[in-house]
Amino acid sequence: MKIEIADAYLPYKAFIETIPQRMVRGEGDVLYQERNEVRRMVHDGQVFIVKRFKRVNIVQQVVYTFFRPTKAARAFRFAAEFRKRGIVTPHEMAYIEQKEHGLFTTGYFISEEVTGHESHLALREVKEYDPRLADAVAQQVVFMHSKGVLHGDLNLSNFLYEQQADGSFSFTMIDVNRSHFTDGWPTDEQCLRNMVRMTHRRDLYEDLVRRYAQKRGWDIDATAKDALRLLDQFENRKLKW
Repeated sequence: MKIEIADAYLPYKAFIETIPQRMVRGEGDVLYQERNEVRRMVHDGQVFIVKRFKRVNIVQQVVYTFFRPTKAARAFRFAAEFRKRGIVTPHEMAYIEQKEHGLFTTGYFISEEVTGHESHLALREVKEYDPRLADAVAQQVVFMHSKGVLHGDLNLSNFLYEQQADGSFSFTMIDVNRSHFTDGWPTDEQCLRNMVRMTHRRDLYEDLVRRYAQKRGWDIDATAKDALRLLDQFENRKLKW
């Protein structure tokens, strides 16, 4: 078993080493349980948010053992890169990689707890959404792109927001392990393609794209047309990621 722990959390090393066994025993509160599993654990007054990634198949075992970093390792390293570039994301605490017969099988990413509301609940799941929140989401995407960050799953579920006393919004980005980074702005095409996963709700998607285009000084109608074409391709699984 491989474990890497952020310096600030080395005092919790003994507890972190037991997390896989604790997950097997079902300890902690379940926050999410589908393909991956997320649990909240508390030890010595410290909260640990543990994400256990789905066990990989035999081909992936070989790939992640010899050719590329695991999702857990990337989540740990990318969280630090997000913050380095000025983007808020839960602070990484540790990651764990389990192996069987010398091959990687299961990864765990442990982070601090954060608060916030999922943007998709306030935008996608309501009939009339708050245009101020939609505008703030578009601005957040512009900000990330300006920092050379292409979030790997730019789904509205991964934008946690808080509304401030003055009515403005702040965001914490989660689920960052599939992200990509560039020096300076990504290309215009990369930016537009990056947004295609935001939502399948057409009116909301087009509104977000139009707001983004306006903030970038792009042709709004042409950008919206291109974005809807990309969404059609993505939904038909013709767009490769």
